[in-house]
Amino acid sequence: MSEYRLTKEIIERSEAENWDQAKLEWRLAEVYEADEPETCLCGHFPIVELCVLRNKLNVGMATVGNCCVKKFLGLPSDLIFQAVKRVRADNDKSLNGESIEHAFGKGWINQWERNFYFDVMRKRKLSDRQAATKRSINLKMMRNMRRVPASQAAG
Repeated sequence: MSEYRLTKEIIERSEAENWDQAKLEWRLAEVYEADEPETCLCGHFPIVELCVLRNKLNVGMATVGNCCVKKFLGLPSDLIFQAVKRVRADNDKSLNGESIEHAFGKGWINQWERNFYFDVMRKRKLSDRQAATKRSINLKMMRNMRRVPASQAAG
């Protein structure tokens, strides 16, 4: 991995001409787990935890590995991936606030589901119906976190 390559690539896609200002232009637009390994802007391969960043000034996009997003840009993508791994291993576990907000922001869950999840996520005892609703929301998150490569989606 080359942090210098990452900074160069981000600066080239930014309005600012230096790293400290350029990195402030970027926001987390999407996170996903790729079915096939991809390459980060830094050159690291293989990576499957990917983040799509959107530049708030010029609306540019950049796909970067989760490690680079966390280490160099300081965005909360790692918290979303941690929650997804926890729930994928046990669908009765809870997502965290960052992953719920991400799912709501992407339109994967509605306002009622968002509010319900925040109400029950820290409770130890759920009714059967509450547990089933929570598992249903978890499954929505898991389905939406997977991205099929364009080569497979087209065929």
